[in-house]
Amino acid sequence: MDVQPTWWSKYDDPILQFLADTGAAVPPRVILFNLERREIASPHRSTIKRRLQRLQKYGLVEKVGEEGYYEISELGKAYVSGELDASELDADE
Repeated sequence: MDVQPTWWSKYDDPILQFLADTGAAVPPRVILFNLERREIASPHRSTIKRRLQRLQKYGLVEKVGEEGYYEISELGKAYVSGELDASELDADE
């Protein structure tokens, strides 16, 4: 994971790692709570929502149901485990 795509944020790795660690579908506020609680990051809740939407666009997370829950996708798991470099996801906007 040497070069991140232009759309990548410093919050994307912690979000993906949290989702991979839990294996659960959770709403953005649960992700935020845990990132802050573990003193990993302290973004605004709207930032978490935007990042999840962007990660969903590139197939790294999936939205579950209409309630706004997200879980890591198989592609996201491949990224977290080091099998996929994020630079491979840099597509035309």
